Amino acid sequence: MPDAPTSEQLRDRWLDRLSRLILTVQGWADARGWATRQIEITMEDSEIGKYKAPALLLQQEVTRVLLEPIARSAPGVQGVVDLYLMPAYDDIATLYLDDEGWHVHYVFPGTRTSPAISEAEPRPLSEDVLGEVLEDMRKNAV
Repeated sequence: MPDAPTSEQLRDRWLDRLSRLILTVQGWADARGWATRQIEITMEDSEIGKYKAPALLLQQEVTRVLLEPIARSAPGVQGVVDLYLMPAYDDIATLYLDDEGWHVHYVFPGTRTSPAISEAEPRPLSEDVLGEVLEDMRKNAV
């Protein structure tokens, strides 16, 4: 039976997953005309302690959005990241990582309203899905 991963291995695996997500989203957003800037935030996890994690600021005209890591793990998932409109932290989309990759939970226009974002119909993260979420957020910002 393999040894359980160390806290450093857990942290490094999570930061690698986050970095790849940030770079992917940054590339897609840049291609759609959004200005982007990576920042670092301080996080704390009961298993891996306090650490710095990447986040991504996106801006198009006066619309500002933040892609922010929330948790390295949660029941049934291997990572949680929120995408929200700033400064009011409205229009939250939540990205969950599972064995199949990142999925977006967002109440997309034309779908039935859900009482909680976690109950929204998930879609696999793709450039088109991200573009749809960002465009909807941009429209709701004005």
